[in-house]
Amino acid sequence: MKKLLQENGPDQLWMQLPEIPGEESAEPIVFTDSDDWSSQLFNYYFLAAFGTDSEGSIDTEHPGAAAFQQAAEMYFSGGGLSEIHARQSSIWFSDEARNDEDGVWFTAAWQDFQLEEEVGPAIGFFFARDAAGFLHINGGEAAILRGLPMKKPEFACLLFQAGVGRFRMFQFSPQPGFWSKDLFPWKQYTDDAFHSREFFKLCKSFSEDVLVKEQKKPREEQVEFLSDSLSFTNERKAVSFDAFKQEVLKEPTLIDAFDQYKEDYSDRKQWNPPDQFAVSDSSQNQAKKFVKSVIKLDKNFHIYVHGNRERIEKGFDQEKRLHYYTLWFEAEA
Repeated sequence: MKKLLQENGPDQLWMQLPEIPGEESAEPIVFTDSDDWSSQLFNYYFLAAFGTDSEGSIDTEHPGAAAFQQAAEMYFSGGGLSEIHARQSSIWFSDEARNDEDGVWFTAAWQDFQLEEEVGPAIGFFFARDAAGFLHINGGEAAILRGLPMKKPEFACLLFQAGVGRFRMFQFSPQPGFWSKDLFPWKQYTDDAFHSREFFKLCKSFSEDVLVKEQKKPREEQVEFLSDSLSFTNERKAVSFDAFKQEVLKEPTLIDAFDQYKEDYSDRKQWNPPDQFAVSDSSQNQAKKFVKSVIKLDKNFHIYVHGNRERIEKGFDQEKRLHYYTLWFEAEA
């Protein structure tokens, strides 16, 4: 998954604290001309959560879509960052469930954001909380301060203008559904490339959760399943779940386990795949990087397997009290 990290950090950054009863509302703070070190920290903090597989579009059926797109177009047509931040944060903080004293909204802007071959302005909205104490040392003095840990924010949304009235929109949230349903009119792309990526993730998760952990299958069977899955999509250039179950899973009990796991996985990921879809070469090549046919043995050896599991035998040496693999091959490559 390719990250959206940039060489330079945001050009502007606004921070909005929630209103605390009995205190005056905090004004947004703008940071400009920050040094390279702090820019890179902000850059990593805001963008590391995004990947190219988190891209979607504005959901025109969302009740807040018109207002959100109008605010975005206002910024990209030359409006101030403070205007869109003030406009949107009034909506965000109207949700009392998210209005706690540890919550902070950020609005960040990049003038020259590079997205593949395109370069242009981008704007991002981020929510973070769980402030914690940390030790601050300045010269010979030390103090306990309170701040946000430099980890992924709780929610992140990034907009990149791709033409008049058109936006490429990325979103990150550990809890899919809440933010896009209640606050942000975001809709995940559900094209063949998206379904392909989810299918390979499904296969990898199934092999780990069901084959290895639940059914206690040996690692070589997990590797064989992942290898067969890649071979299946490589030959067909498409996924048909019926064909996949008959040609790769084969055993009725394994098919039943896969059907149940797929249903649970789809509910958890809010993924509703069609019965069949095309697999592009780029999706296939990307899958090869994380669906690796490799057996890791402690920290000493890796065995790469590309099929023909009959040439691998696993055993246990009672005298040495160690596991071992025996490999049969015709010639060294």
